[in-house]
Amino acid sequence: MSSDVRTAARAQVGAGVTGVGTGAEPGRRLSWATWRATLLLVLGLLVMRVIYLIWLCPWDLVQDEAHYWDWSRRLSLSYYSKGPGVAWTIWASTALLGSHEWSIRLPTAIASAVGALGLARLTIDAGRGDERAGFLAAAAFCLAPIFQVEAQVMTIDGPLVACWILASWSAWHAFEAHRRGGAPRGLWALTGLILGAGFLFKYTMVLLPLSFILYGILRRRALPWDRRLTAGVILAAIVCLIVMSPVLVWNRQNGWPTLRHTLGHLGAPGGDRPTQWADPDWGIPLVEVTAAEIGVVGPPMFALVVMATVWAFRSHRRRSRRWPARLYMLACGLPVIGFFLLVSVCSRVEPNWAIPGFTTLLVLVAWRTPPAVRQWQRRMDDWAHKASIMRIRLRRPRSAWVVAWRWAIGWGIATALIIAFPSYAARLPVVGRYVPLHRMTGVREMAGRVEAAADTVRARTGREPFIVSGSAGRASQLAYYMPGRPTVYDAGGYIGRRPSAYDYFEDTDLRDPKLHGRPAVMFFWELERWQAGFRFESCTAGPRSCSSGSLSAGRPASGSRAPRRWAATRR
Repeated sequence: MSSDVRTAARAQVGAGVTGVGTGAEPGRRLSWATWRATLLLVLGLLVMRVIYLIWLCPWDLVQDEAHYWDWSRRLSLSYYSKGPGVAWTIWASTALLGSHEWSIRLPTAIASAVGALGLARLTIDAGRGDERAGFLAAAAFCLAPIFQVEAQVMTIDGPLVACWILASWSAWHAFEAHRRGGAPRGLWALTGLILGAGFLFKYTMVLLPLSFILYGILRRRALPWDRRLTAGVILAAIVCLIVMSPVLVWNRQNGWPTLRHTLGHLGAPGGDRPTQWADPDWGIPLVEVTAAEIGVVGPPMFALVVMATVWAFRSHRRRSRRWPARLYMLACGLPVIGFFLLVSVCSRVEPNWAIPGFTTLLVLVAWRTPPAVRQWQRRMDDWAHKASIMRIRLRRPRSAWVVAWRWAIGWGIATALIIAFPSYAARLPVVGRYVPLHRMTGVREMAGRVEAAADTVRARTGREPFIVSGSAGRASQLAYYMPGRPTVYDAGGYIGRRPSAYDYFEDTDLRDPKLHGRPAVMFFWELERWQAGFRFESCTAGPRSCSSGSLSAGRPASGSRAPRRWAATRR
């Protein structure tokens, strides 16, 4: 009987360890988790995602995707709210593969694979060649819900995260080469190149060099600031400035609108919208943002990140030889998360803004997992041994780390299914209320309603109407899904919304005299809202936020907050 108890206990140990990605035999833990296994995992997921995007994906283009696609039809050095990276990438993909939903999204699936492999490589190289930890880092990255979404939806965050990880990997090797007495100019140049490329996608990339500086300050005894390091940093800065120069040139030519847009996001003076300070109770926005971060990372994975961060700080007290590598991951992760938590005090913060900071913290999770599982296995072996000798039922030992990993795997698989098939998930009794199905589907029907209104105007006037939306995102979706993919105008800034890139495109400028007197179909707002912002020769309300009319000639209202290019009529 004692032999049976011991056999059962060891079977339970093996099952539990396999659940977190480790082997069953205590002496051969994660022996299968090699670099080849990591490649198979990441590339296998990439192939599955490509198949899904081409044949199975039920998502319509969300507003951001459609907006960036419309940018790609008007290539520029930069755009009002973002750099040109996303538009150039979509243009390259659609020029090669055609303008399909899957070809628009393919680059972000590739960026996710690059990010997972880069994170695994960073984990291995900074962790003294431990390929087991590299596999776990890639697995953790693929399990986090936010990175699953960014692997499917073509926004700026997927490429940004990939560049963030690659720049962290390159800078780590540069710092290590400097510590050993070398002059790694090539690595510093590569770091500057990746930083500049990331900046072209999203300006959050500017926070990563500050993390490098923080790490250099904290490690100033082992990394003396000499001529070698100065030359490397200057070289990285020069390369980065060259790569990001299109954004600087475009903004210089247009009066720095991107700066005003960014200040508006932060709720700072000088932004393109009034400063929006948080409630007097500063704890409220902080709690909301923290809850949002837990949601996008997943509660189990967030718990692992917190436990790994505490473990890393404790290793400093023990003067662990691996503290420098752990400090580097903390320096590349915690400052960006802390920055956006502070911003939440004075302005609205989106949950995805801080996600690059979680990438290097997942490295800590991967490093902590093997020793944590090893400790649990030893306790399980002791439990099995005592149970077999004493022949009594003892309480089986538990491990918070193993439990969190099991939940993280289950949570990741469940969210992957919900993200992949949202229409089915929306029918579930509890989960369904949290699935934003209106953002993922129904766009074709919306475009059909607008096209029907345009047909009515054509039949009544005998002239071709132009389409005007009160939202840049909706304008982009109409431009993609309406027959012939027409030019759609955005009038959001005229009716109380923020400016958009459409206000800087020549072919979507509402001041164009050829538009005056032409029939138009207005979408997104009710007729009263349109009449409050424009003068019309005649107006007719249509079904479901569709109106028709013709713009009359005139001047902008005095004190208009529109860009200087705007000259369409307002009351």
